[in-house]
Amino acid sequence: MAASVISVVVSTYAGERHIRGCLEMLQRQTAADRLEIIVIDSGSPENEWSIIEEMQAVSDNIVALRTPRESLYAAWNRALAMATGTYFANVNVDDWLRDDALELFARALDRYPLADLAYAHWAATHEARQAPTEHDAVRFHPPYQPALPLFYCYSGSTQFWRTSSLAGLGGFDATFTACGDLEVLRRLTLAGGQAVLVPQVLEGFFQNPEGITQGSDAAQREEHGIFARARAETPLQRLYEIDADDAELVAGGWTTLGNLAMQVRVPWHDKALNDVEFALHCYAQALAALPGYPMALHNVYAVLVLAARFDEADRSLASVAPDAAAQIRGAHLGLLHPNVEPACRGAVFSDREGVSPA
Repeated sequence: MAASVISVVVSTYAGERHIRGCLEMLQRQTAADRLEIIVIDSGSPENEWSIIEEMQAVSDNIVALRTPRESLYAAWNRALAMATGTYFANVNVDDWLRDDALELFARALDRYPLADLAYAHWAATHEARQAPTEHDAVRFHPPYQPALPLFYCYSGSTQFWRTSSLAGLGGFDATFTACGDLEVLRRLTLAGGQAVLVPQVLEGFFQNPEGITQGSDAAQREEHGIFARARAETPLQRLYEIDADDAELVAGGWTTLGNLAMQVRVPWHDKALNDVEFALHCYAQALAALPGYPMALHNVYAVLVLAARFDEADRSLASVAPDAAAQIRGAHLGLLHPNVEPACRGAVFSDREGVSPA
C-alpha cells in the first residue's frame, strides 16, 4: 500500500527572512517525497513570493497561493480546502522540526486509526529554526485525556491532524488571532475525539518576541475565553467515564475534575496549576449532584486551608454534622480521589524501528 500523503500548510506574512529556510527544512524531512507543501502568502508586504516561485521551479511538491491579508487560521482553512493528503499539518516559518518529525506523526496516526491528532514533546528555542540546545527548556507532555484543553494547549506549535477529522470539525475558527489551535482542541473533546502522543522532542517553538504568541496580549485574552467556554459547555461525560444518571458517579467526576484543576502540570509551568476557583466550582457541582458527598466536602476544606482562606474553610463545614466536620478537620490535607477514569486515554506511540520514548 502506498504511503499516505501529508499536506503541510506554511502561511507567511512579513516572513521573507524565514520562508526559504522553512521550505528547505521541509524538503529535508524523511517524508519529503510524500509532502504536499501549500504556501499561503497572506498579503505579505515583503518579497516572499519571488522566493516561493524560485523554489517551485525546482520542487514539484510546492503549491502556492497569494491572498489578501487575513488571519492565520483563515489561511490554514484555505490550505485545508486545497489539501489532498490523508494528513494535514501546519508548520510555522520560524519554528524547527526534527528531520523525521512528520514521518513519525504519520506513523503514529497509521498505527492508531481511532486517533484524530498526533502531538509530541517540544523545546522553547531562541533562534529561528534552530535545533534545541542544552540551554533550551524542553516541554514534556502527558498522554492525552479529554480534559486537557480545559487547562492548556497540548498539541505544540505543529498540529498534525488526520485531514478528515479536522475537516469534520469545521477546520479552524478564523476569528481568532492567536489561539485558534487551542479552540479546535476544545471542539475535538466535544466530538469525543482522541489524540496520540509521540514521546520525542520533535519540535522547536521559536520564542519570537515579535510573533503572534509573544508580541501582544491577544493570546492571553483569547485563551481565557476559550477555557471559560470549554469549562461551561463540555459535558462531564465527555471528560470522564461516568453515567450521567448516577449521582455518585457524577459527583465523583466533578471531584476528579476539581482535583485536576489543582494538580495538572502545564508543561511550561514549574508548578502544578492550583486553579483554586475552578476547583471549588467543580466541588460545588459535585455537592449539587450528591449533597454531602464526602470526598468533595473534604477537598473543599483542604483547598481552602491550603489557600490560607481559613474562615471560608470553616464555613464550608457549617452544614456538616459535628462528628463529620471534626473528622474532616483532623484529616490530612491531601486531596481525595474518586475511582473515576477519563472518558478515553490517548495512546503513546513507540516506533519499533529504533525510536524509543524520551
